[in-house]
Amino acid sequence: MERKKARNWYWWLWLSPLLTIPTLAFFFFNDIGYALVCRGPQRCDWATAERVTIFIAVLGSALWHLVLLGPIRNKEHPFVRWHGRQALLLAGARTLVPLVFGLGFGIDFGALLFIPVQLVVWFAGTLWGQLQASRGECSLARWFGQEELLPVVEEATVTVASQPREQDVKTLVEIIRFSRDPAKRKWAVDELTKRGMVEAL
Repeated sequence: MERKKARNWYWWLWLSPLLTIPTLAFFFFNDIGYALVCRGPQRCDWATAERVTIFIAVLGSALWHLVLLGPIRNKEHPFVRWHGRQALLLAGARTLVPLVFGLGFGIDFGALLFIPVQLVVWFAGTLWGQLQASRGECSLARWFGQEELLPVVEEATVTVASQPREQDVKTLVEIIRFSRDPAKRKWAVDELTKRGMVEAL
């Protein structure tokens, strides 16, 4: 259940361009930066006005990703909470790409550079997050030393103290298939060996 909830939040990252791109275009084509910086055609620092427009347009469109504060505030499921943080980190990377290219190379040339990079970050990052959620993993949690909050570890702890059940066997098989910890995989194989199920697998 936790894995499914965590995985579902990445659908927001798949679909959010449907909102962020029109919002970006709205702020950009309304020349908000020029209105703030310029006092008429004769009194305008056009380079600064362009940077302010890019900054406002990108950050304004990125506000849609505040939806990901929902899973971050999930107190019931730590795994979902960590994946909410990871998804928000990916959204931050997607915000950083147009800022870096737009402010560094200008609107025209920067747009030509950032669009292909943004597509790669959008596709690869979101797919990576969903696959991790499905496997019961979370790189961000591991980087912060929170492996004990991952579902596989929690389910394995329950399995030790319980009688053999079909769900327990499924959990052991998932540990063997997906865990990166050799000690956990060996423990799962030993548990199945004790139950006489290794040959059946």
